[in-house]
Amino acid sequence: MGNPTYTPFQENWHNGGFLVSQANGHQSIEQGTLTGGVKVLAGTVLGTILSALTAAAAALGTNTGNGTFGAITPQAAPATMIGAYLVSLTSSSAFTVTAPDGQTATGTVGSAFSGLGIGFTITAGGTPFAAGDSFTLTTTATPGNPSIASAAGTNTGNGTIGSLSVQGYAAKAGVYSVEFDDATHFVVTDPTGAEVGHGTTGVAFKAGGLSFTITAGGTAFAAGDSFTVTVAAGSSKYKPFDPANVDGSQVPSGILFATKDVTSADKPCAVVVRLAEVNSSELVWPTGMSAAAITASLAQLKALTIIPR
Repeated sequence: MGNPTYTPFQENWHNGGFLVSQANGHQSIEQGTLTGGVKVLAGTVLGTILSALTAAAAALGTNTGNGTFGAITPQAAPATMIGAYLVSLTSSSAFTVTAPDGQTATGTVGSAFSGLGIGFTITAGGTPFAAGDSFTLTTTATPGNPSIASAAGTNTGNGTIGSLSVQGYAAKAGVYSVEFDDATHFVVTDPTGAEVGHGTTGVAFKAGGLSFTITAGGTAFAAGDSFTVTVAAGSSKYKPFDPANVDGSQVPSGILFATKDVTSADKPCAVVVRLAEVNSSELVWPTGMSAAAITASLAQLKALTIIPR
């Protein structure tokens, strides 16, 4: 008589199985709409789509000048983070970038890097880099856009870092105003009323999350001429969180209570958004997300009163 054959039991992801505790009643859970075009497991960390990344300009009142407002490019998130970025060489030709909030990305020496809100190129020198060599990129807040500066660690390699750039601040949903001081100069304020920068006709403006150019016409602008720029709000739908997203869902905003398949259509969903304890080992993150980025994201959930255990 042979030995019996057993089929191993595999436990599926249970709806709400990640919860350790939650507030009485329905205080911890909100109803929403889930999107993303995939099957999303219970326990998946979600973000909220907050930006549609579209903008349109319109004259505010009757302008004296007949110049035109060019195409507008709203800056997507992730925007530049203020603080120190660490660039660590992992070999003579590869490096990892760690942002101030712990998110990471990788790059290659000799190729332009763009991500996490910054851009740069590392150029090899006569002496190759070694694992552990590093640079620190420090961003500081300035009117309009952040600025960036670099400093090398005590490196084996004598290569250099250059072509530093910042992406700037992300656009805010709402209405910006553009008001002329005279025929060629204007001031831009954001939806909160904060001044974000000064511009000149015929010169590209980039500050406060917007990029555009105003072109003078046959009739000059006059002081008091103005435009509004309306940045569309996002859908406020939930989708799986990913730090690489650029629509607002790169920031954790809740955890999906029950598995939903939204491959073919968006569906209603229940999301744990506050006043709960969760088992961190049962949360679902994007494939390949680093330990540092997960730690940073757990801290963001904790700030929402979703406490990882």
